[in-house]
Amino acid sequence: MAKKKRTKKPAPSALGWAFLFFLLLTAILAALWVLRPLKTTRKPIKPPEKTKKILPVKKETTHPSPQKAPLKKTLPMACIIIDDMGQNPALERKFFELGLVINFSFLPNAPFTRRLATEAHARGYEVLVHLPLQAKKVHDKSGVITLRTSQEALKKQVRKMIAKVPYAIGVNHHMGSLFTEDKKHVRWLLEEVKALGLFYIDSRTTAKTKIPKVAEELALPFAERHVFLDHNRGPQAVCQAIKLLIKKARHSPTIAIGHPHRDTLAGLKMCEKLLREEVRLVPISVFLRSEYDQAVLKRF
Repeated sequence: MAKKKRTKKPAPSALGWAFLFFLLLTAILAALWVLRPLKTTRKPIKPPEKTKKILPVKKETTHPSPQKAPLKKTLPMACIIIDDMGQNPALERKFFELGLVINFSFLPNAPFTRRLATEAHARGYEVLVHLPLQAKKVHDKSGVITLRTSQEALKKQVRKMIAKVPYAIGVNHHMGSLFTEDKKHVRWLLEEVKALGLFYIDSRTTAKTKIPKVAEELALPFAERHVFLDHNRGPQAVCQAIKLLIKKARHSPTIAIGHPHRDTLAGLKMCEKLLREEVRLVPISVFLRSEYDQAVLKRF
């Protein structure tokens, strides 16, 4: 069989090509139009207007001006020394039990000095040596340092007596109205006290005492007795002496000396409230330190 010849289709003309291109372009533009991003115009959001709060008007209240706290009362300084210790443990321990700030001075040769001085120290009290010196009217001849004693013998005797009182930090004298009027012997005594690192309290058993002058010359820490608590016996008399102590202390620091008598103990108990509320009782070392500080301040 003879094969049929295929007839060729005529190629599109230039006009046809132009028409096809136009259709294609139109389709592309239409697609771009459809797919374009939509523009939305958002109105700016205004922040909410601040509303002014109307605060309630506070009524002015008048408050009373605050009262200043009362200043703490500064009590005047005072110091009490009980002499002649070491002889009666039952009575002397009652002075320990008072609970007042008291200092105790022990006789070197008293039978219970070592025991009671140790006990006083253990209880927190300060201990002194009650050194027996010659008086104009001799009341006690046992172990008294007299004006007949040579310099070397005196210093040896002083060291020996001080060694008999444990925990002693200072010295005052027993009797001594004659001895303390003699400047030479007082110097020998105070030189030895200073060499031992102690201080001296003048009991002032005579108005002619040379102790203050010599102590100043030696630069030895010292102080003087101002009041005797039991010069007159009886609890009422002791209480009157305590009131005198308080009165003097209001003007300057004051030292009072008493003895381990029953009347003295009763008087201290009777006026205990006054001693606690009207003065500041201090250990003798604190008293001396205060006196030293005041002396230094006066120099500037």
